[in-house]
Amino acid sequence: MQSMNQLFQMPDFESLKALQLYIKHHIEGVMIGMHQSPKTGFGIEFKEYRNYVPGDSLKQLDWKYFARTDHYMIKEAEMEKQHDFIFVLDKSLSMNFEMAGASKFNWSRTLIAALAYLANNQHDKYFIYNQENPPSDFESFLFRLIQLKTEDEASITDLNPIQQIRNKSTVFIFTDGYSDEAEFHNLLKNWAVASEEIMLVHLLFENEEQLDFKGQYFTFKDLEGQGSVQVNTEEGLEDYQDKIHNWKMGIQKACAKNGIAYWQLNGRNSIQKAIFELLNHFNHSWA
Repeated sequence: MQSMNQLFQMPDFESLKALQLYIKHHIEGVMIGMHQSPKTGFGIEFKEYRNYVPGDSLKQLDWKYFARTDHYMIKEAEMEKQHDFIFVLDKSLSMNFEMAGASKFNWSRTLIAALAYLANNQHDKYFIYNQENPPSDFESFLFRLIQLKTEDEASITDLNPIQQIRNKSTVFIFTDGYSDEAEFHNLLKNWAVASEEIMLVHLLFENEEQLDFKGQYFTFKDLEGQGSVQVNTEEGLEDYQDKIHNWKMGIQKACAKNGIAYWQLNGRNSIQKAIFELLNHFNHSWA
């Protein structure tokens, strides 16, 4: 199985097939663990069990229940109206930052692919915000996703909604949050007005928070410019950790103020565990 970065480094069509297999493999493992969640997925909510009667579809039989009890039971489900899943993707150069060989941008694209896979299986609509002529099938969606690149001129202001989202929708905002504070908080506020459910997926890696230095001096390079600065790690580490903690807490408070679910991706866990935690957080945020 390829690593996450390798998935997006192959030629487009090879990358497409590899990503399809990668997502399917990990989603199947995740959904076993999600079985007991209060919200079983995107758009479906189980109501109750009832006894099987002749004429019922065999597809609705709970075979695990039958194996335990020798009784035929039907698992009834209530299908909600079509739900829109909107993915807001930060394409700024800082999203190229890596941990353990996987960049924030590739983490974002992989999680978007996983969420789109689930939405597609439930016949919900899904698309990337600000993408012209959004594709109408899952394979085309993935193909466009792997072609996306970070951009020199990308700005957080480009991600603002331009109108109210009329359909029932959930918005996932994928960003590292490195932008002007006022503009970022304005983004959160605008999406809170535009849609009823918003989740901020904050890509803040563990190695950014901890800064495990080897040596007294370390050179930082600006991913969005040409500058660099050398820092005395013994003197600057504690101050840095205080500042990044306060900055993260400020984002969490802004999310809470606007009714936005906050989830941090720390880059430490496996993709399967990350998908599980994201879905679990999603399920409990609006259960």
